[in-house]
Amino acid sequence: MGKLAPNAMIDASLSYVAGSDWMCVCSGSPATFADAYTNLMLARTPMSSGSFAIADDATGALGRKLTMTASAGVPITNGGTALAVALVEVASGSTLRYVTTCTSQDLVALGTVDIPSLTK
Repeated sequence: MGKLAPNAMIDASLSYVAGSDWMCVCSGSPATFADAYTNLMLARTPMSSGSFAIADDATGALGRKLTMTASAGVPITNGGTALAVALVEVASGSTLRYVTTCTSQDLVALGTVDIPSLTK
Protein backbone atom coordinates (compact mmCIF):
# COMPACT_ATOMS: atom_id res chain seq x y z
CA MET A 1 0.00 0.00 0.00
CA GLY A 2 1.30 3.45 -0.93
CA LYS A 3 1.73 6.39 1.39
CA LEU A 4 0.08 9.76 0.94
CA ALA A 5 0.36 13.10 2.69
CA PRO A 6 -2.53 15.31 1.52
CA ASN A 7 -1.68 18.87 0.50
CA ALA A 8 -3.76 20.21 3.40
CA MET A 9 -1.48 18.44 5.90
CA ILE A 10 1.69 19.62 4.16
CA ASP A 11 0.32 23.16 3.86
CA ALA A 12 -0.38 23.23 7.61
CA SER A 13 3.27 22.42 8.31
CA LEU A 14 4.52 24.97 5.78
CA SER A 15 2.12 27.59 7.18
CA TYR A 16 3.65 27.04 10.62
CA VAL A 17 7.07 27.93 9.20
CA ALA A 18 5.59 30.83 7.21
CA GLY A 19 4.27 32.23 10.50
CA SER A 20 7.84 33.20 11.38
CA ASP A 21 8.35 36.91 11.97
CA TRP A 22 12.16 37.00 12.06
CA MET A 23 14.94 35.40 10.02
CA CYS A 24 18.26 35.02 11.83
CA VAL A 25 21.67 34.31 10.33
CA CYS A 26 23.56 32.20 12.87
CA SER A 27 27.14 31.16 13.61
CA GLY A 28 26.05 27.58 14.28
CA SER A 29 23.00 25.37 14.11
CA PRO A 30 20.58 26.65 16.75
CA ALA A 31 18.69 24.09 18.83
CA THR A 32 16.49 26.59 20.67
CA PHE A 33 14.80 29.94 20.12
CA ALA A 34 17.39 31.64 22.37
CA ASP A 35 20.23 30.17 20.29
CA ALA A 36 18.73 31.47 17.04
CA TYR A 37 17.52 34.87 18.21
CA THR A 38 20.33 35.77 20.62
CA ASN A 39 23.18 33.35 21.41
CA LEU A 40 24.29 32.40 17.86
CA MET A 41 22.71 35.33 15.98
CA LEU A 42 24.96 37.33 13.67
CA ALA A 43 22.25 39.19 11.76
CA ARG A 44 18.46 39.23 11.74
CA THR A 45 15.67 40.79 9.77
CA PRO A 46 11.90 40.98 10.23
CA MET A 47 9.65 38.87 8.02
CA SER A 48 5.98 39.25 7.11
CA SER A 49 3.30 37.04 5.59
CA GLY A 50 4.28 38.52 2.21
CA SER A 51 7.78 37.07 2.64
CA PHE A 52 6.50 33.52 2.08
CA ALA A 53 4.63 31.65 -0.66
CA ILE A 54 3.26 28.09 -0.55
CA ALA A 55 2.77 26.41 -3.93
CA ASP A 56 2.95 23.15 -5.83
CA ASP A 57 6.44 21.78 -6.27
CA ALA A 58 7.29 22.63 -9.89
CA THR A 59 10.24 20.23 -10.16
CA GLY A 60 7.99 17.42 -11.36
CA ALA A 61 7.88 15.78 -7.95
CA LEU A 62 4.61 15.48 -6.12
CA GLY A 63 4.22 17.73 -3.15
CA ARG A 64 4.32 21.30 -1.99
CA LYS A 65 7.04 23.86 -1.38
CA LEU A 66 7.60 26.98 0.67
CA THR A 67 9.52 29.84 -0.94
CA MET A 68 10.88 32.74 1.09
CA THR A 69 11.80 36.01 -0.64
CA ALA A 70 15.35 37.33 -0.66
CA SER A 71 16.40 39.97 1.87
CA ALA A 72 19.04 42.53 0.89
CA GLY A 73 21.13 44.72 3.17
CA VAL A 74 20.41 42.87 6.41
CA PRO A 75 22.39 44.59 9.22
CA ILE A 76 25.11 42.47 10.81
CA THR A 77 24.99 42.82 14.59
CA ASN A 78 27.80 40.40 15.53
CA GLY A 79 30.83 39.38 13.50
CA GLY A 80 31.50 35.70 12.84
CA THR A 81 31.07 32.92 10.29
CA ALA A 82 27.52 32.38 9.05
CA LEU A 83 26.66 28.67 9.02
CA ALA A 84 22.86 28.54 9.36
CA VAL A 85 19.65 30.48 8.81
CA ALA A 86 16.83 30.15 11.33
CA LEU A 87 13.22 31.26 11.15
CA VAL A 88 11.68 32.21 14.48
CA GLU A 89 8.39 33.56 15.76
CA VAL A 90 8.77 36.25 18.42
CA ALA A 91 5.38 37.99 18.63
CA SER A 92 3.38 35.27 20.39
CA GLY A 93 5.45 32.49 21.84
CA SER A 94 9.13 32.87 20.97
CA THR A 95 9.48 29.63 19.01
CA LEU A 96 12.15 28.24 16.74
CA ARG A 97 10.28 27.31 13.55
CA TYR A 98 12.92 26.14 11.04
CA VAL A 99 16.70 25.85 10.65
CA THR A 100 18.71 25.26 7.48
CA THR A 101 22.36 25.47 6.53
CA CYS A 102 23.74 28.27 4.41
CA THR A 103 26.90 28.89 2.45
CA SER A 104 29.66 29.58 4.96
CA GLN A 105 30.51 33.28 4.91
CA ASP A 106 32.52 35.51 7.22
CA LEU A 107 30.40 38.46 8.39
CA VAL A 108 31.81 41.69 9.80
CA ALA A 109 29.90 43.53 12.53
CA LEU A 110 28.16 46.73 11.41
CA GLY A 111 28.21 45.62 7.77
CA THR A 112 25.31 44.12 5.85
CA VAL A 113 24.55 40.74 4.31
CA ASP A 114 22.24 39.74 1.45
CA ILE A 115 20.19 36.58 1.96
CA PRO A 116 19.01 34.87 -1.22
CA SER A 117 15.57 33.41 -1.75
CA LEU A 118 15.11 30.02 -0.08
CA THR A 119 12.85 27.19 -1.22
CA LYS A 120 12.09 24.24 1.03
